[in-house]
Amino acid sequence: MSTQLRAALQYLKSRARFFDALPIALVAAMGITTALWNSVAGLTWQTPIAVAGVIVIPCLFLVMSAIFSTVLPNRTFAEIALYFALWAVFPIFGIQLSYLAATLDFPLQDPLFTKADAVLGFDWRTWASIAWQHPTFIKVLIWCYQSNLYQPMGLVLVFSILGPRGRNREFLSAMAIASIATIVVAGLLPTFGPNEAYGIPSGWHTVLTHLRAGTQGPLPYTGIVSFPSYHASMAVILTAVTRSNRLAFVASSIVNSLMLIATVPIGYHYLVDLIAGCLIAGGALYVAQRAPRQSQVLEADRTLH
Repeated sequence: MSTQLRAALQYLKSRARFFDALPIALVAAMGITTALWNSVAGLTWQTPIAVAGVIVIPCLFLVMSAIFSTVLPNRTFAEIALYFALWAVFPIFGIQLSYLAATLDFPLQDPLFTKADAVLGFDWRTWASIAWQHPTFIKVLIWCYQSNLYQPMGLVLVFSILGPRGRNREFLSAMAIASIATIVVAGLLPTFGPNEAYGIPSGWHTVLTHLRAGTQGPLPYTGIVSFPSYHASMAVILTAVTRSNRLAFVASSIVNSLMLIATVPIGYHYLVDLIAGCLIAGGALYVAQRAPRQSQVLEADRTLH
């Protein structure tokens, strides 16, 4: 093994041990759990995205991170490359884990959540119908709803270049924690969504039906979780992590508030889905912010003793 490669590997181990330990550990845990669980479940997917996303792209970014930390030292570029690598695999692991959780085939909870919405005075069809009566508004909602696909990469660049230091760590950690919590709850309390009661088709109906019936695939990649709403969690986290920059926070608040609204007519979510998603986001942010401080205290104690 060359000296430069040893140095690069040592750097990555160092980052995993200290500053970036939490997000690296969370993403790695999701990947390992997916691999072990699917070795039993045997699910397959229609597209080769997993190969490119899990192997090729992350490896390229990790090599770049190693280069910019050793051969051509540049902390900003090293951080960008590392988090691009993690973000390349994290969503894939999340989707695959949600599929695996759906194979548990727990009883559907749509009647329970329909009653919960009724207790809150919320009628899904009424609110969805109001939104769909305004085509321009719907287009805006769709754009905001889908912005979760590109907001993270933009924020990685902003946090790496402008700071604050550690915000990328908090951001990805919170998103991963929220994803894991969402998948666990969705596996135990599965639903098809309120649209099913009105015969409105969804992009995940067929996939979820096949998974619950024991079909192994090949399956397309799509979001299948209704309760809790991961889009609601993302809306809260995406807004919270921009709090250090007033302009970014205002813009993020507007876009992600509309993302939250869009979860009803676009994402076909119950109101309780949104509430649960927001609560999960709050807990995830708390853990993501507190865990690094706790590890720093422990490390300081080791140094003193």
